[in-house]
Amino acid sequence: MRDDRQRLEDILEAANFVLDFTRNRNKEALAKDQLLQSAVLHQLHVIGEAVNRLTDAIKQKYPELPWAAIYGFRNRIAHEYFKLDIDLVWTTVQSDIPQLTKGIAEIIRSEFSS
Repeated sequence: MRDDRQRLEDILEAANFVLDFTRNRNKEALAKDQLLQSAVLHQLHVIGEAVNRLTDAIKQKYPELPWAAIYGFRNRIAHEYFKLDIDLVWTTVQSDIPQLTKGIAEIIRSEFSS
């Protein structure tokens, strides 16, 4: 069974994949490129699933991160994929993912660095 450290690392890895996939791309490229969309949405799904499996203790210790919203977005990807708003996905990629990577990296440093 994966522990919080592993799940946090999964989140960070998936977030970095999203940033790598979209580097030097724009919203129009995301809207037109089905492969790019699939890759980004899959990684966002991974992030949400890993967040859902974190312990309540870690989520309560770091309430500044929007845990429920992250998992909620995962649910939208999984269950409402046919209605996804590309503007919302792009905003998530450009604004939320960079902040998430910083927050998760800080938690990993704080909790697991010796």
